[in-house]
Amino acid sequence: MTDDEITRDRVTRTKTGSFSDPPRTQEKAYDQGVTIFLSLRRLFGGPAFSLFFFFLTFYYFTNAGWYKGGDESCMTHLARSIAWTGKVGLKSSGSIGQEHLGDVTRGQDGLFYGKWGLGQSLVQVPFVLLHRFLVGNAGRGGGSKENLPLEYYASEFPFLMLCPSTISALGCLIFLLFCLRLGFTQRASMVLTLAYGLGTMAWPYSKSLMSEATLNVAILGGVYGAVSYVLTCRRAWMAVAGICMGFAFITKPVACVIIPVLVMYVVGSAPSKRTIFDLGLAFGIPLAAFLSIQLWYNFIRYGTVLQFGYNTGPDSLGFGTPLYVGLWGLFASPGKSFFLYTPLSILGLASMGRFLKRHRAEALLFMAVCIVYIVPHALWWAWAGDWAWGPRFLLVVTPYIILPIGMFFETWAERSRVRKALAGILILFSFLMQFLGVSIHPYSYILARSDVIGRFVDLDTSTFTYAWTYKESTFSNFSPMFSHIVGNWWLLKHMIFSYDLWSDVPWRRLGDFHLNQPLWVKDGRTIPFWWPVSLPLFARGSARWVLPLAVTNLLMVVWWGLRLLRAIRRR
Repeated sequence: MTDDEITRDRVTRTKTGSFSDPPRTQEKAYDQGVTIFLSLRRLFGGPAFSLFFFFLTFYYFTNAGWYKGGDESCMTHLARSIAWTGKVGLKSSGSIGQEHLGDVTRGQDGLFYGKWGLGQSLVQVPFVLLHRFLVGNAGRGGGSKENLPLEYYASEFPFLMLCPSTISALGCLIFLLFCLRLGFTQRASMVLTLAYGLGTMAWPYSKSLMSEATLNVAILGGVYGAVSYVLTCRRAWMAVAGICMGFAFITKPVACVIIPVLVMYVVGSAPSKRTIFDLGLAFGIPLAAFLSIQLWYNFIRYGTVLQFGYNTGPDSLGFGTPLYVGLWGLFASPGKSFFLYTPLSILGLASMGRFLKRHRAEALLFMAVCIVYIVPHALWWAWAGDWAWGPRFLLVVTPYIILPIGMFFETWAERSRVRKALAGILILFSFLMQFLGVSIHPYSYILARSDVIGRFVDLDTSTFTYAWTYKESTFSNFSPMFSHIVGNWWLLKHMIFSYDLWSDVPWRRLGDFHLNQPLWVKDGRTIPFWWPVSLPLFARGSARWVLPLAVTNLLMVVWWGLRLLRAIRRR
């Protein structure tokens, strides 16, 4: 459809009352049932199904080599507590690392609660239960539920890694459906989804139990639901948007900044009494239900519904970063620039003009989502979201910067050789950048870098101030010498080749600091951070089942990849 046809269609639907319920005749109900059946058949037997399982198996094969600790360890302990005891708190703080004791409080019921939202722990619960159902108590021995033996962790790990793999693959599926909803051809949609899934931070965060991947998919589902409602006038899509945004809210309360944007988009694109009714009923009720869950969780943790957990310890610094500093760091710094970690985004910005002409309302929606989400994170004291690969907070805005590229792929044949070559280079570099992120343990270089920075800056956190964090950030994020990209490139070279580890260390011009080998480096060689390689190193008894599982996984990647390739070639 042309731009004018889309506009006339929206106006006609509003004026003729097509946003009101049609008569429910038996014949129409039958036709609707047939339509749903055919839609499900196309979904589960078509390219979308192949794409989902390709990403599921691929993400799983390249998933993490072991538990990483930090925030994700705390949320995993809570998932075990929910699965085993039905409690949303921990019986003791012993399972929380010393660095996170300031993030934990004792509730009125005597249980210990963290500052993190419930969402990430809830999505892990089914995988903890699946492990318990299939493996039972094997490996638990005499260990407590918060101090488990190594054998139990080793058998649980492959089940837990299914969680971010499945969620991230689901995100790629929603991205594909979004492309199709916007009217892109099937081929352009599938190629763009592959570029999104393999060329953005969606890949590195498919192996993380942090909440970013879950939050990204939940918000993407909410935005997709709102756009689908505007383009189809179906109330069910409004309910989908409400459920997704509600779950995003209990995952990270900051997601609430996107809710007003979605409401304004829906009301502005489909102004009618039916729209207001659907917003209040289909969107508002599930949103209110999740809001009630969050307020209840706040109350049992802190004794008040208005305390969300991010105002103690370092978080008491709040939104203390000057906006220009945060924006510079997120988009122009050598350590955290979004454009460096996702070069494909440059093509997305270049395609935004044409996308704006064809889908004005959706383009404005995407830009608004990016703005309202980026600004508070640029102001946050920990704008870099460190101890992670790239600017992890910006994973949420990535789909809305990449989606406009569909306009470029649709007119690929019309593009000059120079533009095609430039696009190909951006796609290639985006893939290589993500490969750099998934191959190395994210803490390997960060820990080694901290040892060096500590020689120049006092890293004692007993007196944590904004000046402290800015001084540390000046080295780790604003200096090319200490960039995570440079560090992982150094470690990748020592994964492939065998030579003196310290001969080409990024900070060699600053002197010899006589450091120990970085984490996940053995005898000068970097260990790949993939479970088929590293899991047997931690639990030798796992070798008997890791190899068959890895081979089966690889064969599935090849199988679904070939099916996906045939679907792309098919016009």
